[in-house]
Amino acid sequence: MITREQFTSRLKAKTLPSLPLTVVALGEAVQDERCTVDRVLGILSKDPSLSATLLRLANSALYATEGAAMDLRTAVLRLGFDAVANLGTGAAVIRTLKGGTHLDAVKLWQHSVAVGLTAKGVCVLARRHGQAETAFLTGLLHDIGKIALDTCFPEAYSEVLQAVADGTYFVDAERALLGMDHAEAGALLAAEWSFPQVIVDVIRDHHDPRPDDFLSNLTHLSDLLVRTRIPMGPADERLLISLDDLPAFKAVMAGALQKDLDVERLTFSIDDEVDHALAFVEVAFQA
Repeated sequence: MITREQFTSRLKAKTLPSLPLTVVALGEAVQDERCTVDRVLGILSKDPSLSATLLRLANSALYATEGAAMDLRTAVLRLGFDAVANLGTGAAVIRTLKGGTHLDAVKLWQHSVAVGLTAKGVCVLARRHGQAETAFLTGLLHDIGKIALDTCFPEAYSEVLQAVADGTYFVDAERALLGMDHAEAGALLAAEWSFPQVIVDVIRDHHDPRPDDFLSNLTHLSDLLVRTRIPMGPADERLLISLDDLPAFKAVMAGALQKDLDVERLTFSIDDEVDHALAFVEVAFQA
């Protein structure tokens, strides 16, 4: 069994790399109400690889609705500061955690990006427009604990993956074999990387959200929806969900007007988000 102390010790020993300083600076800058385009461009100029990735993302099918962005300034203005910071963070995390020892990293990140995009879309549907970018980032980061556990404890995690291959859900296999699941591990890693507490909390609680926590319920709901499209194991291939019976769905949609709820449109839109996720990950892995 793995204790929090053992896991934290591996993190302190730098078993996992730190996030690039560019991403940290970018996150701090966009929190400043006085932030300018020139300040953002100045930070990005220190990381040409990340800048190139952001420009490719701005011109991907996900965002290129107004013609090509020929330069980074146009891309930043088009996307907005919050989206730039979140896309930069997402791309940097994918670059930093391209994979553990045994995990299929491409599939994991396709799933995670799809969860982030789905969470952002559902957030808008739920009339929580101001939380849409945070929803994207928490969705994208929700499973980073899987790579952390696979990297820090590869032999133990190989047993988890075998249990998953035999038909057990990830979180159940982790709790039974490790005594720690990827949600707890991911929260510890996010805290180590100095992510905002709201993101740490959502990562920690996304499998067991509190009834009054909108973002945790949103991430839980989006994770379930995407797993019906990108199964993470045989158990997910048998996963059937009824939105009306899900407490997370009720918690997320509590503030929305019933006339605005088009469940059929929501479920079909997830297929588009999966396609966008495949493109996002392909661009991020080119870095």
